[in-house]
Amino acid sequence: MQNNSVTIFIPARLNSSRFPRKILEPINGKPLIIHVLERAKSIKLCECYVACCCEEVKQLVESYGGKAIVTDPALPSGTDRVFAALETLPEKPKYVINLQGDNPVFEPSILKDILDVLMSDIEIDMTTPVVLHKTLDDFINENTVKVIFNNMDKNIPGKAIYFSRSPIPSGATCFYSHVGIYAYRYDAIKRLVKLPQSFLEKSERLEQLRALQNNMNIWAVPVEKGAISVDVREDLQAVYKALS
Repeated sequence: MQNNSVTIFIPARLNSSRFPRKILEPINGKPLIIHVLERAKSIKLCECYVACCCEEVKQLVESYGGKAIVTDPALPSGTDRVFAALETLPEKPKYVINLQGDNPVFEPSILKDILDVLMSDIEIDMTTPVVLHKTLDDFINENTVKVIFNNMDKNIPGKAIYFSRSPIPSGATCFYSHVGIYAYRYDAIKRLVKLPQSFLEKSERLEQLRALQNNMNIWAVPVEKGAISVDVREDLQAVYKALS
């Protein structure tokens, strides 16, 4: 049964600098963005919209039975695109999920996991999933975003302290990586998009640091499996392997 107090938005734009038009890339006969949409809808949690940048993507999504909202292509981030689409709805949901449009492989149950934690405490502004790594292959990779949070030694949800592209914590034998999916309270995302870019956000190129630097509460939620994002064409090989 769908929950009317929750809405999923999938921000999607064509002008990716490293892999242009990647959201339209065919994977097993379907565009990448449709894989994301169908996984999100499979959990039957709530309404789901693609927050896109143009009519081309809107028409594609609708041809597969999805819903799409066209937003300004010049918007600076996925969060801004989600909020722009959200504001077109006549009734605002209490909770909002931001699911990246370049994540064609993820466990749909992650969405419920982060939503459950968000709903558990009125003091939590937003939640995001994290995955424990027991090997250090990705520890020095700046494309793998690391996170430190309370309770990480217990592998249970806790308040995020910091996110970084650098190896943190120093000397770790295992670490947590961040999965780029968020659940927000409506009032929290409304506040976040009105804040100016912070120093830490600019330094690390991580927009969640804007929230932390402005004393917003982000809770990290450990999950078993993360998501496979497609940043460059070479990332498609991991997607093909997962889907096979």
